[in-house]
Amino acid sequence: MNILICGRMKEGKTTLAIYLAREWSNGIVAWDPRHRITGAVYVQDGAELEDAIQEKEWTKGMIVFRPDGLQIEEQFDEMCGVLFTPVERFDHFALVIDEAADLQSAHRISPRLSQCVRQHPRTVLIIQTTHSLQDWHRASKDLTNAVYSFRLRGRSLDYLVEFCDGDEQLAGQIKNLPRHHCIRINLEATEKAGEEIVVIDNPEQWYSPDSQIEEDDYAASE
Repeated sequence: MNILICGRMKEGKTTLAIYLAREWSNGIVAWDPRHRITGAVYVQDGAELEDAIQEKEWTKGMIVFRPDGLQIEEQFDEMCGVLFTPVERFDHFALVIDEAADLQSAHRISPRLSQCVRQHPRTVLIIQTTHSLQDWHRASKDLTNAVYSFRLRGRSLDYLVEFCDGDEQLAGQIKNLPRHHCIRINLEATEKAGEEIVVIDNPEQWYSPDSQIEEDDYAASE
């Protein structure tokens, strides 16, 4: 399953991504280029990730892959090489890809990111976070099951509405969302699968003090 979470800064995108990952599985790997996600164990390359998995570190909490920022795409390749070679090597886990726009544009996508969103097992959840969909590659778009959008403005809002085949009503809903509230757009909605658009207006449900985000971008007191 593929989920996209988009919105402006300090809305809670990463916090929500981790909450959804936890609902899916106890086994979570987080790609953390900003070095803001806290976990049970930190790794910086494929060998360390392999060791952490073999030592069952995921049973203690989230495994956080922190690239050094010098070779982002190459290190992302290392992570995916462990998790998806072969593609069915592991199942029933969640992968959070924070700041996923670093790995794609409208015209190209990291080959490893393309592979994992296209070929991952159905029991695996992949969540990508981004500020805007205007630079999103079609591979990510076409395979998305659901989008969670916090409030947006301008071109970012236009691209989101176009991406979801929405209308002015959807645009108005997203534009006027209170801070930390979001809309879930089910791109597979049918009469049997449930509602297409659901407003999530209770951030206290998915936010908690142990959300594992350093200098968290959501404060319950706000």
